[in-house]
Amino acid sequence: MKVLLIWLGKMWQFHLQNLIQIKQVSKIYAFDVIKENYKIENDKIVYLNNLEDVTSIDQKISINDIDFVDIVAPTKFHKSYLEIFIKNNKNIFVEKPIVSNLNEIKEIEKLIQETNYTWKIWVGFIERFNCVSKFFKQQIEERWKPKLIEIFRYNPWSDRIWDTDVTTDLMIHDLDLVNYFFDWKDIEIKGKNIENYSSTVLLKSNNTNITLSANRITQQKIREIKFYYDDITITWDLMLAKIDLYHKPSEYLSTRGQDLSITYMLEEKILLKTNQLKEELEEFVDIVNWWEYKNLSNIKNSINVTNTLDKLLK
Repeated sequence: MKVLLIWLGKMWQFHLQNLIQIKQVSKIYAFDVIKENYKIENDKIVYLNNLEDVTSIDQKISINDIDFVDIVAPTKFHKSYLEIFIKNNKNIFVEKPIVSNLNEIKEIEKLIQETNYTWKIWVGFIERFNCVSKFFKQQIEERWKPKLIEIFRYNPWSDRIWDTDVTTDLMIHDLDLVNYFFDWKDIEIKGKNIENYSSTVLLKSNNTNITLSANRITQQKIREIKFYYDDITITWDLMLAKIDLYHKPSEYLSTRGQDLSITYMLEEKILLKTNQLKEELEEFVDIVNWWEYKNLSNIKNSINVTNTLDKLLK
């Protein structure tokens, strides 16, 4: 398979390193938007130099020969790149968010309808491939929905994201996780407090209350999800791949003949961490080959997230 990698910024290096490792990928055509000329030497890579912009790609290669496009650039460029490759009916992987705002997503939807494009856009929400998230998804499907979910995402300020608010930069991951966990059924926005440096959002899905919290004025990195049931509280650390289960003693110990004077019984699980980006790109390659969809966010999922983000930022 042949891939066109369009890059600007830092994330592309990780994409390139992982694409090289995927067996089905035979050739990577790499186009540097701002011509930084950073190169990784590998037999699979062909660097497309001396091009003015993405619209002149066909001066170097035939777009018909490309199996899919990987767009790793700031969000403000996404719409123009998507338009080019939708018109050429290409499979597209694009980093989150899919576009900058709701108006742009409507224009993309209109173009898809006009060109009979077959909905081959997939969006990179990497937290879907966190081993904790996948375990969590399985628990919801096999058990029952908790009464309360709290999701915390705190990250120190970075100059890399100076032009993006905290909700769009950080909380968007957790809006997508709610989409991923609950298939976006009956999600209501119950309250919000949106600032440039911190955001708190209250959602509800059926009888489950959901609190999302994002923060960029901290010096501490936190990626944590908490589930609250009547008899158990589950804390999920997405960074450490660690799960703590706090059992209600009367439920957990009464049948074991143990002392019930303790306030809770702690059970700890450590999951095996994996290369999330590689898994994400491998699933995309599988979709292109066999249409085997498991965890990736498709364009409809991303439209849901963009719609919710638009409501929160109004």
